[in-house]
Amino acid sequence: MDVKGSRFSNSKRKSRIRQILTRKLQRIFWVYLTKNFIITSAVDVQSSEPATKCSFVPITLDNYFRVGDFREKGRIAEYQDKLVHRELGFFAECEGKMIASIWATVNDTNAPTVVRAHMRLAPNEALVHDIVTGENSRGMGVGPFMVGRLATTLLNDYQVDRIIIDVNFNNNASLRMMDKVGLRAKEQMLYVSVFGKLVLQKAIGS
Repeated sequence: MDVKGSRFSNSKRKSRIRQILTRKLQRIFWVYLTKNFIITSAVDVQSSEPATKCSFVPITLDNYFRVGDFREKGRIAEYQDKLVHRELGFFAECEGKMIASIWATVNDTNAPTVVRAHMRLAPNEALVHDIVTGENSRGMGVGPFMVGRLATTLLNDYQVDRIIIDVNFNNNASLRMMDKVGLRAKEQMLYVSVFGKLVLQKAIGS
């Protein structure tokens, strides 16, 4: 019996269960403390290339299932749902395999709107979120590469005026990634959401 493999499988199963429970709880009551990074121009973010050559590939209804290349299969339905809700996603592809992904939500309406249950976006603003690199590809600069490419795409192709990247205040890996692309937190925010509705948004310092 492969004890190590069994422990790893159990760990992944427990992690998945925690994720499901967390998402269910977030639909009822969610307190979120973030550091927010703002991009308004291409000069705000430093473009970089990863250690291994990657392509920046749009996520579509023809390829979304390839999240299974680097994440658990249970994420396939989640990626399909994101597309159905008109979120904008990209894969990082290396040697024919998807190794990472990044998403953005763009407010292309004429009125302010709340997205992802907590972020109020003005017209022509975008929120970058769910930046994920597969375990075997971490530490290669893939995350900073995707942030730079997505920022350029949003500014040039979608003509957004302002990009927000909100990072949980204790997510040290993502905070380091923001530093690598030359971004500094502009504000620290507290969000409270109840039953999927934003009830409090407050700046609590930078």
